[in-house]
Amino acid sequence: MKLDLIKHVVNELAEKLAGARVSKIYQPAPEIMLLKLWNGRETLRLLLSTEVQKSRLHLTDRTWPNPHIPPRFCQLLRARITRIDSISVVNEDRIVQLECQGKQGSCRLLVELTGKSSNLLLLDEQGVIIDVLKRISRADNERIILPGKKYLFPGKIKFDQKQEATIAAQPNVNESWNQTVEKLYSAMEYTENKDDFYFQLQQTIKRQTRKLKKRLLSIEKDLQKQQGFDLDRQKGELLLANLHLVTQAMDKIELQNYFLQPPEPIIIILDPLLKPQQNAEKYFKRYKKGGRGEKHSQRRLQETEAELEWLGQLDFQLKDSVKNSDIEEIAQELREAGLLKDRNRLHTKRTLQPSKCHETNSPSGLRILWGRNNRQNDEISTKMLKTGDYWFHVQQAPGAHVVMKIGDINVQPTDEDLNYAASIAAGYSKLKNDHKVEVMVSEAKFVHKPKGCKPGLVNVLQYKALLVQPFRPDQ
Repeated sequence: MKLDLIKHVVNELAEKLAGARVSKIYQPAPEIMLLKLWNGRETLRLLLSTEVQKSRLHLTDRTWPNPHIPPRFCQLLRARITRIDSISVVNEDRIVQLECQGKQGSCRLLVELTGKSSNLLLLDEQGVIIDVLKRISRADNERIILPGKKYLFPGKIKFDQKQEATIAAQPNVNESWNQTVEKLYSAMEYTENKDDFYFQLQQTIKRQTRKLKKRLLSIEKDLQKQQGFDLDRQKGELLLANLHLVTQAMDKIELQNYFLQPPEPIIIILDPLLKPQQNAEKYFKRYKKGGRGEKHSQRRLQETEAELEWLGQLDFQLKDSVKNSDIEEIAQELREAGLLKDRNRLHTKRTLQPSKCHETNSPSGLRILWGRNNRQNDEISTKMLKTGDYWFHVQQAPGAHVVMKIGDINVQPTDEDLNYAASIAAGYSKLKNDHKVEVMVSEAKFVHKPKGCKPGLVNVLQYKALLVQPFRPDQ
């Protein structure tokens, strides 16, 4: 972030932040700090980033997932800062100083937006380092930055376009410098950094989907082999019916297969060391073993198809999500399934603020609810869906569960109401860009969630289909 851009942002912040009370401090990522402020007129979120390619400072409207336990430096800032008195650029460099107050007196928070060496430091009134986000103990051509050391300004380094993203920007009409900076850096969030949390979720879903598709092919091959085991039962039956024709020394026998109409000759291979009765039992054992294998394969097939459907839902929801709370709930679902291992320990436990189901009214005033993630879909289809209500879902594609509440008021929905709710189900589905979409409409009594079923999946025993145009009320 260039010095002139920093000055524009800080000039805008000077009046807004003067005397602002600090209500909360978060550290959603190792190099990002978020200060939630109240200046007597509005709530502000001040983002401080020391990321090498994206070091910056600006107000943000974005919400962030937060660690369950705040990291060391975050805990310190919470303990020492309760108010911001002023903000300014110091040393004619890319360093921003926040004059702060707290229970233990005055202190200064320095934000060094110096590319590769970007850092956050908390100083006391005498300029001694209380603590620092990134501690530096080596002295080879670098400052020693440790608690208890006197703070020294870094040497001024010529701005290097390779070290940090350059932004040549002018605010649009009715847009502040803070808004301009947030917009430009937000555009970089999911495109530049392949270690990005969103990218990690995408890769986790893709990797597991590929694995399950390979498993599905293997199961289908096993089933093809197992379908021939019914012939072993027939051979055992034929041998029992013709034991008088079989002797122990025989290695094969030709019999009439009366299971076919008209009967046809069949050659049955025998073990000459076994008695006739034992040869028949051998075929029955092979049949029973094959039957058990087929049941096992059928069960694995159903489980794999259900998991693929679940992953398809997550993939759609991740691409369609607009809120960080929805993305975090998808991440939590992958964690609980044992599929996601966070690269960054800050993302392992969070205090989740569960997102709420979405709601609107039909043309005649009936209440309509829908979910944007599997937790919301489960809540709608298992807790909110009551006798008399109607349930909607796009046919043969991932999408939202939609419920029209009827049971409490005991009225019949009009065709316009049903089509409206169905169009919402189509709008919040993978087929949202199609001109016409088939949507399942079912009564509550026909919608059930099997025990042990993956989140967001239900069984629909009976339904009718409506052909509607996708629609999103929030657009």
